[in-house]
Amino acid sequence: MIKKINKKIKINTNILKGIGILEVIGGTTGIGLIIWLALQGMQTNTYVFLILLFAIGFYAYSIYAGINLFKKMENGIQHSRILQYLQLIGISISGMTYILTSGGNFFLGYNFTKSTLEFKMSIIASEFELNIKSSQENDFIFINMMAILVLILLERTVIKIKELNYSKEDYEKKMTEYNTAQHSE
Repeated sequence: MIKKINKKIKINTNILKGIGILEVIGGTTGIGLIIWLALQGMQTNTYVFLILLFAIGFYAYSIYAGINLFKKMENGIQHSRILQYLQLIGISISGMTYILTSGGNFFLGYNFTKSTLEFKMSIIASEFELNIKSSQENDFIFINMMAILVLILLERTVIKIKELNYSKEDYEKKMTEYNTAQHSE
């Protein structure tokens, strides 16, 4: 019985490790993207520098969350939740744009400018777009289905691990009580 429970705990722990690996790859890819952009000789000003600094912080946070989740640290779960919440939405209204993804995305949404339903997908990729006054008028709102799926998987896995640990502790307690009762007879 304990072996069966331990096996299920290991399977669920490996799911968390997989999410952690995705976050580390996403953060690394994002930082690589920023370095690549910087090496292209792009013009920088204070505004661009601050956006790049914010993006580097986001991708460093992705790496941090992923490593903590991979190492089974309790705070890794919370950091991974925060990271996924930051990726839930992509929006652009009146030249102000917010898109941040780490590890991939599957956006479903509506483009107000084109009056179309749209989807776009990237796997093992990172994307950032932060604009306050873009010259392009392309208004949209997207929901990142990949972030939703990762959040659902994360929550279900955490709940399952807690249930399995409770079952394991309960089983061990009952076995200890049984063995104690057997020796006292």
